[in-house]
Amino acid sequence: MRKQPVHEQVVVITGASSGLGRAVAREAGRRGARVVLAGRNGDALASAAAEIEAGGGEALAVSTDVTAREQVDALAAEAVERFGGIHTWVDNAMVTVYAEIEHLAEDELRRVIETNFFGSISGFWAALPHLKRSRGTFVNVNSALAYRGIPLQAAYCASKAALRTFYESARVELEKHGAGVDICVILPAAINTPQFDRGRQKLGLQPQPVPPIYQPEPFAEAIVHMFERPTRELPVGWGAQKLLWGQKLSPRAGDLVLRRTGWSSQTTGAPKPVDAPDNLFETLPGDPGAHGRFDAQAKGSTAWTSLRLKRGPVALLGLVGVAAALATMRSRSG
Repeated sequence: MRKQPVHEQVVVITGASSGLGRAVAREAGRRGARVVLAGRNGDALASAAAEIEAGGGEALAVSTDVTAREQVDALAAEAVERFGGIHTWVDNAMVTVYAEIEHLAEDELRRVIETNFFGSISGFWAALPHLKRSRGTFVNVNSALAYRGIPLQAAYCASKAALRTFYESARVELEKHGAGVDICVILPAAINTPQFDRGRQKLGLQPQPVPPIYQPEPFAEAIVHMFERPTRELPVGWGAQKLLWGQKLSPRAGDLVLRRTGWSSQTTGAPKPVDAPDNLFETLPGDPGAHGRFDAQAKGSTAWTSLRLKRGPVALLGLVGVAAALATMRSRSG
């Protein structure tokens, strides 16, 4: 069901102080939405709100730790008090720990689950009454890793897989009762965000997104597209689509690839102290912005997602055909 135009919507975004959430907030504000930004870093939230207002938009910054249910409820209440309702809630807050499972502490695992899973569910519960009134949309920024666990990120992958199935259940229940609320699960590929400098790691190496790496802006555009035209699940970026198809085709082949590349592909190889400051339990000071350190490697667009969103299934099938033809040519030339 098509929703109200973005410029008529009130949009709440968690994890909005940096990275993809910051890019989504900018894009929503650019398109005229009234934007409520939530996160733990008050200074960065204020900067994000100022960016939107400098472009002529309306924004409200609300310091929020999604692990505290009362703060999430207060976030929803402030959004409604300021702007009169909620049309879209973007659940984007996350933390992670890079570590092999035997080195993952119980309190670290619990913190990842409390933030990524229970923090998301708290947002869903807080938003749902308002979304029922507006017949709005709940957007869960998930991950392609909800379908494929990878080494060094068991906690993160588990939290995302749990969310994907939780929202499958919620979606069917809402549909049965005719609530008019859509649930979109976004499955992004690797994004150039500051999280790779701010997440906890026990490797002694600098983490990086698994290539190919994308800038946050094309992913933000895809997410804002969901505000008007919700989709059940949306892989964003060719890397995400390849992972999903590979997992369906042969999980064992995926195991083999990950044994060979799952460690090296997730770090730059540069040393980093294991006790470097991180944002697992407390936010870090400063305004990190939307981009991470990988600007030189990151792609500024994703043709696959653009075709899927703007040109429909016929164009998508055509792209599949081209990809298959190229793969055949490579195999023959080899």
